[in-house]
Amino acid sequence: MLRRQRTSSLLNALLWFLFFIAMTMKQAYGQSISSSEIHQIVQTFIKEEVHKMESFDCRLYTPTLADYKKCPRSTLTCFTTEVKVLMLEYGKRSSSLHQKRLTKRLTKLMSLIKQEDGANCPHCEVHREQAANDFLTTLLGILEWMNNQGSQLPDSH
Repeated sequence: MLRRQRTSSLLNALLWFLFFIAMTMKQAYGQSISSSEIHQIVQTFIKEEVHKMESFDCRLYTPTLADYKKCPRSTLTCFTTEVKVLMLEYGKRSSSLHQKRLTKRLTKLMSLIKQEDGANCPHCEVHREQAANDFLTTLLGILEWMNNQGSQLPDSH
């Protein structure tokens, strides 16, 4: 009887240990870098806010997917900075909930991305300026590409 209880306790401890390892590995390697939540925030922002921006003349530096593939972190840094500019320029006309969530998610996403040290990445101001709608559409396309890549990080060293 005592031996059975000891075996049961040991087995229970082992199962909890394996569960902990599995959950840690899932968090470290199994999640997509770009969550579907940030994708939804940008889509909602485009649907609900962009039509209000038609008379709003704001040009934003807009990196491309090719820029992201070469310099993922600096590209996301540029997008994050330009989203903040967009929010400042657009001001109270936009939902503050979308503003806060989008900025927060982009900053979090940016912190997860690494890039090569000697990648020779351009500054944000080097990219072409585009209208807010085109900027957000490009951002959405890059987020979709990231989601399609699953949990694979861009090349990083």
